[in-house]
Amino acid sequence: MSAEAMNAPQPLVSVVLPAYNVREHIGEAIRSIHAQHYGNLEIVVVDDGSTDGTADHVGAEFPDVRLFRKANGGAATARNLGMREARGEYVAFLDADDVWLPGKLKAQIDYLDAHPDLGLVCGGFSFWTADADGSFPDPDTLFPPVGEAPPEAENSGWVYHKLLLSNFVWTSTVVMRRALIERIGGYDEKLRLGQDYDYWLRASRETEIHRLGAVMALYRRHDASATARGRGSPGTNHAVEIIQAAVQRWGLASPNGEAISQDELSARLFGMRVRAGYGWYHKGRTAKARNEFREAVKLKPFSLKPWLYLALCALRPARDA
Repeated sequence: MSAEAMNAPQPLVSVVLPAYNVREHIGEAIRSIHAQHYGNLEIVVVDDGSTDGTADHVGAEFPDVRLFRKANGGAATARNLGMREARGEYVAFLDADDVWLPGKLKAQIDYLDAHPDLGLVCGGFSFWTADADGSFPDPDTLFPPVGEAPPEAENSGWVYHKLLLSNFVWTSTVVMRRALIERIGGYDEKLRLGQDYDYWLRASRETEIHRLGAVMALYRRHDASATARGRGSPGTNHAVEIIQAAVQRWGLASPNGEAISQDELSARLFGMRVRAGYGWYHKGRTAKARNEFREAVKLKPFSLKPWLYLALCALRPARDA
């Protein structure tokens, strides 16, 4: 790198953190941003009506953070407010109970700078699970710092059609250009779940997406997470509706013409319906389980499993959700 390039001002990056009742964990998230040692960066925390003192804690302990408070409305509303307030050329996302690994941001900004036509880059992640005593291992002992990471060929390019089969874009690893946000707008605030999946599908219609082949962030598994609270329970099936809406709007092909088949889509939806049915059935919610298995049968009428579970559901008294 030339001396001129080394001395050039770095682009301003805005990191948006939606926060809801994460007082216990948000400090680690913010410190993992500080640990990027990336100049000309701002941190935007949007407290989404927390009742555990999250906002007061951030205000007292992290005076460098731009803190916004709002009534509870869900992650989409919080991210949208953060995106509106963000001043950076690049916008990055981090959930307030997760952490970035050192070097993550530089690797991604360098990659975007080297690919000026690319609007969004993401990376790999790993689950972060507590030890037997309830403490989470030091992230630095789990993975090395992120260095130069080449893109994953199978998950990079015009990937809309591939996203229909698997959502491999994880929000806490995303960095995107403000110009892309201006083209696609904000998150759909009507979606309380799955709004990130919908957003990446929309983004994939406007730009190539490249996923860099390195673990860049850790997803904290804990009892207070959205998934553990049931907001993302295995019985919910918002993703099916999101996929169906995308297909109705754009079909099965990416803008470059690459496409999946109807059989591939049906297999994807069948698997999602069956997994959701299992989730509801084992929670004793047989009415909802029955609905999922019926939808699965429509997709694959000769598959035995959904028929078997429909019979099992008939033996149990139905419970409304």
